[in-house]
Amino acid sequence: MNPPAQLILTVDYEVFGDGSGQPRSCVLESTERILAIAESRGVPLTLFVEALEFAAMEREPACQTQSDAVRLQLTEALARGHDLQLHLHPQWRGAKLDPAGNWQLDLSRWRIGDLPFHEVAGLLEQGKVWLEELGRQQRPDYRCIAFRAGGWCIQPSALVLAALSDQGFLIDSTVAPGLRNATVGEWSDFRDAPDLPFWNVDQDLTVPVSHGVWEFPILTGRVARLDHLKALRKAGLAKGCQGSYRGPGGAAARLFGRLNRLRQLGTVMLDFSTLPAPQLIEITRQWCERFAGEPASLPLAAIGHSKNFTATSERALSEYLDWVNGQGIVGTTYPDALDLISSG
Repeated sequence: MNPPAQLILTVDYEVFGDGSGQPRSCVLESTERILAIAESRGVPLTLFVEALEFAAMEREPACQTQSDAVRLQLTEALARGHDLQLHLHPQWRGAKLDPAGNWQLDLSRWRIGDLPFHEVAGLLEQGKVWLEELGRQQRPDYRCIAFRAGGWCIQPSALVLAALSDQGFLIDSTVAPGLRNATVGEWSDFRDAPDLPFWNVDQDLTVPVSHGVWEFPILTGRVARLDHLKALRKAGLAKGCQGSYRGPGGAAARLFGRLNRLRQLGTVMLDFSTLPAPQLIEITRQWCERFAGEPASLPLAAIGHSKNFTATSERALSEYLDWVNGQGIVGTTYPDALDLISSG
């Protein structure tokens, strides 16, 4: 392909947004399977680590064993050539375990886009410091420069982008062009995203400018509505993982959100934890054909979730990465992709 395309294979590394789910079955075991598949195909993995939740676990003596296992997996991933970047769900700020062993989170803080600048900057600083202190124990040159908002809830984006710039972040990778979530308390709207493979932003992340934070969007594309519906029906949770998708708006809001997503059938993210290989290949092919004339190397950001990575996902990812290698697409990370774009 011309220009050479670069696959940035990413995983949102987290339990559920309401605090449910055990790290062992929902994060650690499934992530190890993803790492093994990626390594066998020579593709580095980028773990978008929900640093606030793992920092909260470190504060709780009852979570010490699982916290140690998380830190070990992350440092070993770096040693094996993978990358770590920052993912945040603000509801984890100040989280505590109750006597029954359940996490008490402030679900009213679900959307980072609704928070004032000083809170956003503080959360970003906390997460970045946690990741860099951990990462530099293994690799002294490690840099946390990329961010993905929890639940894609980065809008309105002006204050978040200002905070990202203030904290030294160079890249956001939240936007999923063409998609919208209208659920109360969880909304995002990327229907106005530009028809570009990447761009700079400083106020509205759907409006390209000549400077500012880089936006590396998650790939989206069109597939047959029936195929999309079949994929959704087959999607599930990682082996042994149990948890709740409860959000801030309650059951009625979640039902409305599901109905809204059904209306968007056919428009999908490049999500290797839920889509079969033929759809992953088709979305990637569409993106490469749309931007075949771009002068810089083409970044292709794929997404997956550790808690949704099933045996079916394993087969899909293996087949997809075999196709990627056969097309001459090169696996990379955000820092390396940005270095290549900046130099080219």
